[in-house]
Amino acid sequence: MRGLSTEYEILVRDLHAALVASDCVENVNVLHNVKIKGRSGATHQIDVYWEFKVGGVKYKTCIECKHYNRRVEKSDVASFITTLDDIGNATGIFATTAGYQSGAVLLAKERGVRLVTVNHLLKSVNITSNFVIPDTSIVDVKYDNDQARQRLIERNLTGFSFNCRWNLQTMFFDAEGNPRISLRQLVNQAMTDGANVLEPEELYDQTEIGLIRVTEIHYQQTTNYHQSNQEIIINDATRAIMEDVLENHILYLNDDGSISQVET
Repeated sequence: MRGLSTEYEILVRDLHAALVASDCVENVNVLHNVKIKGRSGATHQIDVYWEFKVGGVKYKTCIECKHYNRRVEKSDVASFITTLDDIGNATGIFATTAGYQSGAVLLAKERGVRLVTVNHLLKSVNITSNFVIPDTSIVDVKYDNDQARQRLIERNLTGFSFNCRWNLQTMFFDAEGNPRISLRQLVNQAMTDGANVLEPEELYDQTEIGLIRVTEIHYQQTTNYHQSNQEIIINDATRAIMEDVLENHILYLNDDGSISQVET
C-alpha cells in the first residue's frame, strides 16, 4: 500500500511541477516528501512542497496526498489545516482519488484550502478471450424399435430404408412435431471428450414415415482450446487528469509534461 501511495504522491508532484512551469515561474523546485519544522517545534512530513520568493516574501505551498478508495472526510482536512497553521504562511492543496465529503468541502472553502482530485488515466484495455472449440462426429443413431414397427404397420409396409444426413444443425422435435432442440445444443450440454452415448428423453426425428423417437446418439468428441489477446489503446498521450473541486475546472497532464486545459 505504501508503494501505491508513494507512486500517487509522485504523480501529484509531477503534475504540479508541470503547472508551475506552465505559469512561467522560474527556479522553483517542486519537491516530494519534505520535512518542515513548524512554529511549535514539531516536524511535519509534507507529501509535495515548493516555495519561491517575490519581493522578499517567501510563498510556500504544501500538498497532502491521499490515495483513498473512500471520500476524504472533514477530519482529514482539519488535520491538514492544523499542519498548515503550524508551518505558517503556507498555501494548502489537498489531493485525492475518490472525492470529498460535504463537510470536508465546506471546511476547505472556509479556510482557503484547495481541493483537487488527481487520477491516472487509463492507457489501454487488454482483452483475453478463451475459446472452447468442440469437434464432434456422429457415429450412430438408434431409434425406438417398437415405434418404428408401428409406423410400418400403419402404412402397410414390411420394410423401409431411408438415409439420414445427420449434422450438428439437425433438429429434434417433440411428440407433436414442434421443434425442440438441435443436435449441437444437445451435445454441448455434456461437452465430454471421447466416445459418448446420449439417451435423450422424448426427442423425435422427422423421417419419411413420420416422427420416430430417438433412443441413443453415439458420437465422438474432441475439444480444442484457443486463447487470443487484444490490446485496445484508449489514449497514447495523456498521463493524468486533475479536477479542482471548488473552482470546477479540469486539466490534463500529458506524457510530454505539458498541461492541457479542459473547457467546462
